[in-house]
This record gives sequence, structure tokens and C-alpha cells, in this order.
Amino acid sequence: MAQAAPVPDHTDLAALLLGRRRVVVLTGLHLGGREHRDPTGAAGEWAVRASLDALVTDPAAFWAYYTPLAHETAGRRPRPGHEALARLEQAGVVDAVITQAVDRLHRAAGNEHVVEVHGHLLSVRCERCGERYGLPELDELVAASADGVPRCTTRDCAFPLRPDGTLWNEPLPPEAIRRAWDLAAAADCFVVIDCELRTVPISLLPSVPLTRQVPLVIIGEAATQYDRYAERVLRGPSERILVELADLLCPVREG
Repeated sequence: MAQAAPVPDHTDLAALLLGRRRVVVLTGLHLGGREHRDPTGAAGEWAVRASLDALVTDPAAFWAYYTPLAHETAGRRPRPGHEALARLEQAGVVDAVITQAVDRLHRAAGNEHVVEVHGHLLSVRCERCGERYGLPELDELVAASADGVPRCTTRDCAFPLRPDGTLWNEPLPPEAIRRAWDLAAAADCFVVIDCELRTVPISLLPSVPLTRQVPLVIIGEAATQYDRYAERVLRGPSERILVELADLLCPVREG
């Protein structure tokens, strides 16, 4: 008689999620583990050259650095972890995703209820009149500018543009933070994936469900300050865990 295959460690998480109605997920800047993270880190080149200070003090250098970075980000495609989260939302297992990512890959994978607390890198805007421009338009505006600084083309405006995403040394969008807080307050299970929970105010989000004795689940390779309070801690590559979890709860039908 053949022996039964060992039960994966996260099958109890599948049972936990199935017993909940409002599962809210928080993802970090990069979903998929350390090999997909920005090698410069929070204190690296990005934090200096893509900061609010850089935009204000040397806008030409800012756009020379930022524009190719935005195009590289726009060229990324959803990974299996993103697709697994989308499947979980479409199956009704996950209610919403709060993310620190600026690449819009959750939306590209198929998640519809996404709160981007840092905004995104795929468009720019005018703070004077509110006009927005995509990356192809940004290229044209930079090329047409004598000083390399894109400016609004709305009649009688010509105000210097800025990225839609949040830059280093500036506050997060208040509306996105309010929505994230509301989701955390309404969750009956809160799942943190690939987020080290070091930066306020996002680092405080898990405390909202915890004060109501709502289960907290932490998935990923890095330890967090909330591990001791979590109902489940799944330490390992998040992508593999998410795919296997989605396969358990909402398997893909062949044909």
C-alpha cells in the first residue's frame, strides 16, 4: 500500500483562510524573495537620486536617472506569486491587497482590489493642473525640453512634472493610507507577505487587526517584529508558498 504524501506545512493556513470572509493581504516592495529585491536597498542610490530633494535641487539629473528606471519597471511582468494572489482574490479567498510595490504587477496579474500606498512609477503628473502623462509622453517631453525637465503641456501651465509615485523624504498619499487603515480595521485575517515592517506608518498596520484578536499571518524569508504575535509564520520563499496555497484552494482546471 502506497504511503500518503506528506502534508505541506501551509495546509493549516489554507483551512484558516477558508474560515474567514475578509482576508486582507499586505505585500512589500518586491514580491518573490530576496533575489528580486533592488540591490541598492533603502539607503542606496535610489534613495538619493530618486528623492524629493533630488527632484527639487537638480531636476535634470533626477529625470535622467528616473526615466530609464520607470521604463525598466514598466517592462516587468507578473511572477507566479502575483498570479497566485490574483487567483485567490478571484476565488473569493482574498478580499483586498495593500502593497508597497510601485510596479503595478498586482493589477497586471488580475487583482482588482489593490491599494498602492506608495503610488506607482508608470505615469507622471502636474501638481498645478492635475494633468497626467504616460511614459511614452514623458520621453517626448524630456526630449523636447532644453534643460531635460518635462513640463506640463496644458495651455498656460508649463509647470514642471513629477512622478505619480511617492519619492523618498515625502509623506505617503493620505487617501491610500486611509484606505489601507480601513481595510486593516475591517479584516478578519491579515496576511503579511515579503514585508519587513520597518517603516512607519505601514509597519503599524498589523497592530490594527491584532488589537481585535484577528489572526495575523506572516509569509516570507525575513523575520519581523510581529512574528511573536502571529497566528502563523511561514518562513520561506513566498512565491512557492503562494502558488501551492492557490493550488490547494483554487486549482487551475485543465482545458
